[in-house]
Amino acid sequence: MELATWILVVILSLTLLIFLIAGIVLAIKLIRLTEEAQKIVATGQDIATKADDIVDNVKGMTSVGGIVKTFANRVVENQERRYAEEDAAREAAAAAAASAAATSAKKSSAKSGAKIAKK
Repeated sequence: MELATWILVVILSLTLLIFLIAGIVLAIKLIRLTEEAQKIVATGQDIATKADDIVDNVKGMTSVGGIVKTFANRVVENQERRYAEEDAAREAAAAAAASAAATSAKKSSAKSGAKIAKK
């Protein structure tokens, strides 16, 4: 072969070697970039999920339906508490009345027994 052919073969071989090394380095960098992108996407999804939960909470507290629901729950709880107090008061009054009736029955039976004993 001639000298010019050898020079061209060496130049093309060196160029191919440089492109091959650059390609390998670029592939490694792209793999690392892909891993970082996956981490960023996962973090973004977590943030979006948390933001969605926050929006749902705020929506529940500020929407008319949420306010009405909260108000209705409070009214029902207050009525249940009031009815429970009234029931407890009635039971206490009934127990006191029964106790008083039992006491008066004992007294009246004692008085009748004393009257019978006098006769």
